[in-house]
Amino acid sequence: MSQRSVGCPATSVAVQTGAIFSVLAAGAVSAHMQGVAAARAAREEYASRVLAQQLDDAVAACHEWADHAKKLANENERLIAENARLREVAEQRRGVIQRMRSAA
Repeated sequence: MSQRSVGCPATSVAVQTGAIFSVLAAGAVSAHMQGVAAARAAREEYASRVLAQQLDDAVAACHEWADHAKKLANENERLIAENARLREVAEQRRGVIQRMRSAA
């Protein structure tokens, strides 16, 4: 007598359910990884914008300091010229005072 083997219906349902869950799990993992990648890209974009803003601020500050340094250099040159002029005036006055003392 030949015996026919009929599979257990629970095994068939379990295999099908396992296949469905494995596909769902793979989709969930893929979605999670895409979300992680998107979050990383967003963080990098934000960091890039922050660094660009900091660079712009630093460049602007450098230009301000350069302008200030130019003004100070010009002021220094003006003061050196004024100092030289005042030394000449003081030397002339000193000479006049000495001549007046000699004459008296």
